[in-house]
Amino acid sequence: MSRFSRTPTTRDEIEREIQNLMTALDDLKDDASRESRNRFNALRSRAESLWHDNRWDEHCHDLSRRSRDAGRMAKDCAREHPLSTVALAAGAVALIGYLATRR
Repeated sequence: MSRFSRTPTTRDEIEREIQNLMTALDDLKDDASRESRNRFNALRSRAESLWHDNRWDEHCHDLSRRSRDAGRMAKDCAREHPLSTVALAAGAVALIGYLATRR
């Protein structure tokens, strides 16, 4: 019997409804796989374009230079403020120890 009607539902109607639901699910699966494939291809092409960037060496050199500069500035700051550096390191070690022993 259908939910909103007083007329009984026949076996053929139930089979038709199940077939309609299965068809809708197949369509949904195909749409999802097509969309996933399109997004994957877009990400792949973006990654390939970044990989084949002509200025790759320039980017690496710039990143290396910035890393060295940041390291020098951190070393200089630690030399100028030794007590703050020790306190910061002790706090970091205490936090890591607390998180490691906590269950």
